[in-house]
Amino acid sequence: MYDPGKSVMTSGVSVVNRGSNTWRDASLFVLRLAVGATFIVHGYPKLFPSGTAGFAGFLQNLGFPIPGIFAWIVSIVEFFGGMAMILGLLVRYVGALMTIEMVVTSTKVKMAHGTGFVGARGAGWELDFLLLAIALALLLAGAGAFSLDAVLWGRRPPASTRPSQVG
Repeated sequence: MYDPGKSVMTSGVSVVNRGSNTWRDASLFVLRLAVGATFIVHGYPKLFPSGTAGFAGFLQNLGFPIPGIFAWIVSIVEFFGGMAMILGLLVRYVGALMTIEMVVTSTKVKMAHGTGFVGARGAGWELDFLLLAIALALLLAGAGAFSLDAVLWGRRPPASTRPSQVG
């Protein structure tokens, strides 16, 4: 129905924006699933079956201080953070931790030892960079509507779609 106070263009844009939120939320879910599954796969062998001792030894050989503590932190971020990411729980916090981990992994482990973006045997820091980019994007964008974050804490609609408060 025609509303003289509202332009046809504004109506069309709001319909497109409502539809694009669904695509945006679906895209965020796909990113969460990809980064979460990858972190779980990398975190599981650091925790199970024998604990973090082997990974702590690896960190010690690389010269990390307090390798036993860092081994636990990294293992927990990867395994449980991956689960939280898939579920969409505390996504911005987990995204921040994953981003920090990937910056450290890329700079202190890979680049510091001369590994190129794409390594000679295919084991460069390109995967680390990709995981860093996805984690950073989720840190900035949040979990989206298809998440426990949205269920537990709700999601406020954009200011343009909220009813104005008259008071």
